[in-house]
Amino acid sequence: MNKTCLALVLPMLLTATSSQAVELYKDQKNTLDLTGWLGFAALNDSHDTSVIDDSSRLRFSFERSERNGWTAFATTEWGINMVSSDDGLVMQGGKLAAEKTDDFLYNRLGYVGMSHDVWGSLSFGKQWGAYYDVAGTTDLPNVFAGYSVGAYTFGDGGLTGTGRADSAFIYRNSVGPVQIALQYAAKTNGDVSLKNDDGSEMSNSELSFDSSYGASITYAATDKFKLLAGFNRGDFEGHLGNTQVDETNEIIGIGAMYGDYYHYAEGREASGLYVGFNAHQSKSNELVNGDLYDATGAELMTAYQFDNGFVPMVVLSYLDLDTDATTPIQGNWTRQFAMLGLHYRYSNDTVMFAEMKLDFSDMDDAALEAQEDNSFAVGINYFF
Repeated sequence: MNKTCLALVLPMLLTATSSQAVELYKDQKNTLDLTGWLGFAALNDSHDTSVIDDSSRLRFSFERSERNGWTAFATTEWGINMVSSDDGLVMQGGKLAAEKTDDFLYNRLGYVGMSHDVWGSLSFGKQWGAYYDVAGTTDLPNVFAGYSVGAYTFGDGGLTGTGRADSAFIYRNSVGPVQIALQYAAKTNGDVSLKNDDGSEMSNSELSFDSSYGASITYAATDKFKLLAGFNRGDFEGHLGNTQVDETNEIIGIGAMYGDYYHYAEGREASGLYVGFNAHQSKSNELVNGDLYDATGAELMTAYQFDNGFVPMVVLSYLDLDTDATTPIQGNWTRQFAMLGLHYRYSNDTVMFAEMKLDFSDMDDAALEAQEDNSFAVGINYFF
């Protein structure tokens, strides 16, 4: 495997929709591939049962051979709301009507870049961030995933750069068994809209989230076992009235992984044991009830992929907020649960699954603890 492939293999394994691409076009210089999946799940949270989309998506990947050993590449990926039109009901003037609340398609990823066997790769756009190399080691089950990896602040982690980073420049390369990723996310949408409790605009106030930066390093101890470390940092700056604001958003984490998980393996041909682990400490990175907290989190995932298609798995998830007398939540707030799952690969491209979340959260506020319910989901994924 050449150096370009080595520099890209980890993010591809962790974040690609599928390694079994449908080749739409190919000539001597250009290729165009289509990948993705369609999926849904029936989710019960101990109170209600709903049918949800299971992160359905379409991805088009472009690649072109250039001069002097360089390769140009581009990717665009759209999320699909497959199970509903997201129509809500609104009553105005005594009349009831449907009101559309979301789009059928939405942007998940979009980036372009150049790669070279020696010089590595440089990509620009909305893409999986460098820190996600660490977080992605356990963000793998279909429904109950990503709770304690610290990557998804403010939605998909695009603003902070820890998840699907917005406006990001990422350089990747490898030297022997060591792979590195360096990231700078230039904010074009970092201004924070400031409003009072009644919805009016706050006067004499401004706040912005500055450009962020991050990095990760991966050491491949063997073909199957990898050790990872990463960080990401940005800053909130401005003033609320006469009060200056200068707060750091930061996460530092470590991780490890053994084996391949079928969902993102080459051709989804993985078998045997997969183990993933990550742990982190963060500052102003966990958003709970509209407030940011420092936190400590960890996740451990184990799965065994049998040749008959069954994949039992267990995930242990832990997140503890740093609370005191000055924070909105006071007293202990620890979310912890076990996820028990069973996936059945009817074929490499059709997978049925069941996942159960068993909650053991420990919170001093009974109302907050009551929000962390046991849950159960069943569903199906169709890959292409």
